[in-house]
Amino acid sequence: MDQQNIDKIISNYLSKNILFSEENIFAAKLSLLDTLGCVYNASTYEEPMRFATRDVYGANTNPFQVLEDIKSSNEIARYFSILTRWFDYNDTFLAEEWAHPSDNIGTAFGYFINHKEKNISRFLQSIIQMYEIQGGLALGTSLNKRGYDHVFYVKLASGAVYSSLLSDQNTESISRTVNNILQDGVNLRSYRQAPNVGKRKSWAAGDAVSRGIELAEISQFPDSAYENIQNDKVWGFNKVFLDGDLLLFGKDLNDWIIQNILYKVLYPAEFHGQSAVEASFKLSDLFNEKQKEIEEIIIETHEPAIRIISNKKALNNSSDRDHSLEYMVSAALIFKEITSDTYSDNFHGIDEVNALREKIKVFENKEFTKNYYEISKRHISNEIYFKYKDGSLSKKEKVETPIGHPDRRDEAIPFLKEKFVKNASPYLKKEKANNLWENILEIDIQSEFKELLNILNND
Repeated sequence: MDQQNIDKIISNYLSKNILFSEENIFAAKLSLLDTLGCVYNASTYEEPMRFATRDVYGANTNPFQVLEDIKSSNEIARYFSILTRWFDYNDTFLAEEWAHPSDNIGTAFGYFINHKEKNISRFLQSIIQMYEIQGGLALGTSLNKRGYDHVFYVKLASGAVYSSLLSDQNTESISRTVNNILQDGVNLRSYRQAPNVGKRKSWAAGDAVSRGIELAEISQFPDSAYENIQNDKVWGFNKVFLDGDLLLFGKDLNDWIIQNILYKVLYPAEFHGQSAVEASFKLSDLFNEKQKEIEEIIIETHEPAIRIISNKKALNNSSDRDHSLEYMVSAALIFKEITSDTYSDNFHGIDEVNALREKIKVFENKEFTKNYYEISKRHISNEIYFKYKDGSLSKKEKVETPIGHPDRRDEAIPFLKEKFVKNASPYLKKEKANNLWENILEIDIQSEFKELLNILNND
């Protein structure tokens, strides 16, 4: 991998007209549909809709009709990305850094709603490119180990691709945008970790895409390229934020990430715990049969899961709970069900879940950690079993690749469709939701973007 500054790598990548395969166009449509479903779902709740629309619209307002009322591209992107991310049910990419590539899709809407005559092929291409930039950075450089937040990569990916769209792939404008984003610096991830967890983690991506677009627009004006901002030995990004280490891509930029994302197919749970939930569902009947005999519940997991979501302390709100490995496992064992409401303050089983998580012991399995970082595997393994009061152990349930993993993509697609139909159900009858899914998968990518909007608003 060429280790030149990322502004050159990104601008060179975005200046080329890459011909994406039918397989990757299908993957982009699949990611788009999953994201649209997340938007539908979040729009049925009062809090995210009021926050995303700055208190203009409340719950149960068709979210795609609202798009037509928002004029500025950065406000469209902010709105769309907040709804995408609010319930932590959108796609994921796990590597040295953790990422949610669909956080960027709002940026594509922000541009193309104001350029409806552009082809859908360019819209899908921009999604693939934003996924690739964010995912490539996540493979190369960890921000979380330094206490920084992953939405910095959202801002870089969205800002760079938006700059490419605005400038007709002008490399100088793209480089200037990237360097202006580097000059903004990185933000702390403290709001994702106890004791400071709060709703900022639901709106941080919307804030990031909005700022990325703003800097892309500013960077269209003639100015210095700030080409030394990454590697300046005194004032540069690498020196100030990374203690002299390099901000790196983990792979050459092409179209690999879109094929290798992780979908949250069945459960709205932080992805490091998805396989734990799947294993817990398999053990739920045994748990409820033997509950009085169980002394401990043991989770063997990978190191990043311990770092980000293993938390047995007081959980103060829904944002705390949906990032607690112990909470999601307890709920899955007791109820064999996980929904967005499982994490709410009003959840009927909250006391029972909180009591059970005190019995959970979490340990690192070194082999799980090794396979997590190996790019050819990228496992997200969890193994769960019970220790009984007589010292004996139950059967063990291990899941290495949860259903949203690329190794299980064919298995996942019917469930993704089911998830989409369920998310759209407050607005569309089942038949219409099924038709919407099929119409978007089959849409002619050479048609104008307005055709996608027509499908969303007419179905």
